[in-house]
Amino acid sequence: MTSTLTSRQQALCLAAITLAVFWPTLSAKFVYDARLQILTGDFIHDPGNWVPVLSGQVLAMDVLDFNRPVQLASLMLDAAVWGRDAFGYHLTSVLLHALNVVLVWGIVRGLSRAGERQAEGLSYAGLATLLFAVHPIVTEAVCEPTFREDLLVAACTLGALLLAMRHDPAAPNGDRWRALGCAGLCFLAVASKESGIAAPLVLGAYWWLFRQGEPRAFWTLAVGGGKAAAVAFLATRFLLEPAQSVIFEAKPQYPGGSFLGAMAIEPRILALYAQLVALPVNLCADYGLYSVRHLPLPVAVVILAGLVAAAVVAIRADRRIALACAIIVLPLIPVSNLFPIYRAAADRYMYLPMAGVALAVGWLLDGPWLAARPRLREKATIACMATVVLLGMACVERQKVWANPLALWEDTFRKNPAAYTAASGLADSLLEAGRLLEAERAAREAIRLSDGKRGDPYATLALILDAQGREADAFEAAGKALEVQPSLADPEARVRVLAMERQVAEEWGRLMGRRPK
Repeated sequence: MTSTLTSRQQALCLAAITLAVFWPTLSAKFVYDARLQILTGDFIHDPGNWVPVLSGQVLAMDVLDFNRPVQLASLMLDAAVWGRDAFGYHLTSVLLHALNVVLVWGIVRGLSRAGERQAEGLSYAGLATLLFAVHPIVTEAVCEPTFREDLLVAACTLGALLLAMRHDPAAPNGDRWRALGCAGLCFLAVASKESGIAAPLVLGAYWWLFRQGEPRAFWTLAVGGGKAAAVAFLATRFLLEPAQSVIFEAKPQYPGGSFLGAMAIEPRILALYAQLVALPVNLCADYGLYSVRHLPLPVAVVILAGLVAAAVVAIRADRRIALACAIIVLPLIPVSNLFPIYRAAADRYMYLPMAGVALAVGWLLDGPWLAARPRLREKATIACMATVVLLGMACVERQKVWANPLALWEDTFRKNPAAYTAASGLADSLLEAGRLLEAERAAREAIRLSDGKRGDPYATLALILDAQGREADAFEAAGKALEVQPSLADPEARVRVLAMERQVAEEWGRLMGRRPK
């Protein structure tokens, strides 16, 4: 950013760059869960569901994202305006990302070093913010509308932090309304996704690092109120959760089969995240053990130990880095497999932590060690600029993967050929594209990867064989699907629980109608 731009102009410039980089996403189709929740499901399209979502009654309902009412409300707003048109949903997500970019910029700038020339401080803030804006690891959260909860968590968390940073201890009434705003944003963060529990903790870290000497009333209300709101929401969410669910047919499992097994794998996952931030060459929509094969446990531990040591050194020189580390680490705790979750690792989990990485880079460029070494600072700035350009190009390329189902599942299966979800998704998308021989191979691979214990790939195989004119083989595969998974006998019920797309259900129903009894 140049020194001739005002603060508002710089913020608008950063938002415009973000929109330009993510412009290709606006023409993308629905992929992954969006095809079920937005195209197939009716919940977000029914205006009658606004009352349970806004009142919290949805926490006791067996619907997708019942535990994330803010996420549901955002999708329902899109549904009210755009129906089932993908453009509007993508537009909302891209605009949310642009908002988060501006919030990150405001936080970097708000804690720029005293005595630093204003133009330089703003320049470093803008450059570091662009690392967050265009990093390919954020594309999953931005490009898939049903993963928007991570954008919402980030907006609420960063918004609460920026709001707290602008607190004036001399304000009338102790700045009570600002404190209530911070607490309210913490509540909205956790109501967007469970990782939003990090929001009040981030506020607490900021208070502890920078504002301990001030009167406590504001911080008690902002931080304490935020924690109380988050805990109350989570307690209500778990108390009201339906005991039995037809939407979630299987419970999540620990990677490795047990808590200890998961904890043996978790360092490898965290090391993978570190690698993806530094070198995002193997981004994947479905990670698994295959994805961390290049990171054996000893190597992962060494990488993490090195990162911790570097963080300690940096924090001792500049306590702002401690706040950046809090924003990196705290949102990862709820998704660190301490409890079973449906996806052991995902790019979207790194969305808010990536904002913390950008903050750390901005404050490193603005730090005292580089201030005393102007030539080194110049080289670091040039390197950062080059990195932003390369990441921007990679971000545009990564968006192509999320542009349509076939592109997504071809890339995912190539990156993780051991993933059942990838093979199954690839079979479905190849069938939809009319590439029947390839679809058959993918379906049979999905059956193999599931050990023949899931009916859906057999059903897909039956549709593929039927499309090839191999009716007898199709009937045999359909019979196997019903044997393994009897619930497939009612395709309309599968649609209602978002386990099958409507068009697939219709084709499956026609095949079942022709099948000899």
